[in-house]
Amino acid sequence: MSGRAKIGYIPYSQNLEHPGDRRRIVICATAGKLDINTDNPLNSDLLLLSNGANFNYWIKKSKKPVILDLVDAYLGENPNWARDFLRNIVRAFNGKANFSDITYTRGLKKACTASDAVIVATPEQRDCILPYNKNVYVILDDHSELSRSNINKPINREKSIFWEGMGYTLKHLKVIAPDLDNYLFENSYCLYLLTNETFARWGGYLGRVDSSKLIKGWFPKSFSQIRVIPWSIENVLEYSSKSEFAIIPIDTDDNFANLKPENKLLGLWALGLPVLFSSTPAYKRVAKEAGLMDACINREEWKQSLDKHDLITNQYHMNSANKYLDRLHTKEDLIQKWEVAINTTLAKSQSREE
Repeated sequence: MSGRAKIGYIPYSQNLEHPGDRRRIVICATAGKLDINTDNPLNSDLLLLSNGANFNYWIKKSKKPVILDLVDAYLGENPNWARDFLRNIVRAFNGKANFSDITYTRGLKKACTASDAVIVATPEQRDCILPYNKNVYVILDDHSELSRSNINKPINREKSIFWEGMGYTLKHLKVIAPDLDNYLFENSYCLYLLTNETFARWGGYLGRVDSSKLIKGWFPKSFSQIRVIPWSIENVLEYSSKSEFAIIPIDTDDNFANLKPENKLLGLWALGLPVLFSSTPAYKRVAKEAGLMDACINREEWKQSLDKHDLITNQYHMNSANKYLDRLHTKEDLIQKWEVAINTTLAKSQSREE
């Protein structure tokens, strides 16, 4: 097609400031590669649905090709029926699913089959989608907003550890809490937690959890050495620049979390932080490709790895991480992948119409 494509987009946030918006399709619009239409999305060349959309509702409405941007591995989770049913109920009440689908997985499979293409974040997630749609593209998030070049003051490392994430992912700290609690207390380390001060308990919508109260229960010895700091780009840049290293513990028994993409790891590397991280499929793949398997930790190895964290706080670690980012994860590469996914889908649609 001639000119820039007009992409109808159902976003996570209307101002497009949600990370799932600004770190993904919005980078193409900012680079002048396409136009995003959120006001009247059906009046566009193609409809792109974030996971904040009611997939099957919009697929039925659209007369143009549809792409799902499905970052999380819901189809690899295999939840029990009750959890799957309740997830659909909660999302349906919020206009993001249909009651008639009964379970969220059922509705998601139907949406993947009915779409023209699906975008995921990892090869592992791609394998989960292929039985339902053969046009699957792998595109990670853009982390250029986390570049060390955005840090305005000199980096001043302290005896501190960095963790960042949404409030509902704090639960993964519980996996290493006894070892980390002892380590912080015995070595006089500070732990910076960049997260929500409070967050919803159920499905991201219901109930209320106080992050500090949660942490206090898991870290009885070192709680006074832990700071819960509201998440913002400015705070992430400031407190990461103070920290010696970062951690990403994941409960690998949680199927949904175990199939998460490597976005958080790449973001921390972009901040210039060496990282100790759990051995999930995505993290293990990246560690092997980057030559940093010593930072990839099995569940029972966290105590030993924390004690020997100096093995990763060296120039070799960050040189290897930066080489990986420069080789496989530039903003230009991400934009090109979005262009390929969109232009290929549009071309296939036009070919069918001719």
